[in-house]
Amino acid sequence: MHWFLIALIGPALWSVTNHLDKYLISKYFKGGGTGALIIFSSIIGLFVLPIILAIHPNVLSITPTQAVMQAVGGILYVLSILIYFYAMQRDEASIVVPLFQTIPVFAFILGVVVLNETLTMTQVVGSAIVVLGGILLSMDLTTKMPKFKSAVFFLMLLASFVMALSFLVFKMVAVATDYWTTAFWGYVGSAVLSLFFLAFVKSYRQQFLHVLKENNARILSLNATNEIITVVANLVFQYATLLAPLALVWAVNGFQPMFVFIYGILITVLLPKIGTESLVRKHLVQKAATIGIIFLGTWIMHR
Repeated sequence: MHWFLIALIGPALWSVTNHLDKYLISKYFKGGGTGALIIFSSIIGLFVLPIILAIHPNVLSITPTQAVMQAVGGILYVLSILIYFYAMQRDEASIVVPLFQTIPVFAFILGVVVLNETLTMTQVVGSAIVVLGGILLSMDLTTKMPKFKSAVFFLMLLASFVMALSFLVFKMVAVATDYWTTAFWGYVGSAVLSLFFLAFVKSYRQQFLHVLKENNARILSLNATNEIITVVANLVFQYATLLAPLALVWAVNGFQPMFVFIYGILITVLLPKIGTESLVRKHLVQKAATIGIIFLGTWIMHR
């Protein structure tokens, strides 16, 4: 299968989890339950580790430096998701998720600084268009004077940078070792961070235990489904980064806003109890136009 089609699986699946994240935050994690959700999201590593170990028993044949490096990469990934959850509390998925399209911009920058890659003028222009689209998408058009949603924008800018950094670390270690070994130690990092949250962050621990007590069966099944989809998306996308340049693969993620937008409309029309997106014409036009601008920017970078 061509690397592009493999990479496309990632955003198609991530878009499903974006709406599940929004549903979980709105339904079960109101009033500051983000800590509980991030523990659910990161603790999945404890269950993935024995599976990878069974598939690839040689995961322990890695230098301590490489193991620590990728564990840090796994921690960075979880932190990027935590920041994204805080942004998701503030706005709709179709507003928040497209801002992840700044990841290719950071991937280009990190590639230049760390991997000595070079940027063409076309890539610079494409990056600028992506940022412009993100800014336009973050404008609140519900008021007479458009208001810039700075909190959401800068939270997602930070989340995008941290995520780009985590995937950079993954590729650096995977090139030196192998795919499954690197994935294993990434999940070690995420599992360690989840245990750290449980042990040392009191508010997160209380939120986690409260959610288990109040919504145990339903919340566990929803989170399990969400995290399984996320794990599959991550593994497939990480594999794609080994088949093509990092920034090029991330450019494919430009399709994610389109998937989120389409899923959001379908959910609003067919399953309104799960979630709703604004279908006001002004908002639809804004989302469609700015997502188109972001898509144009990623396509230019992809050329």
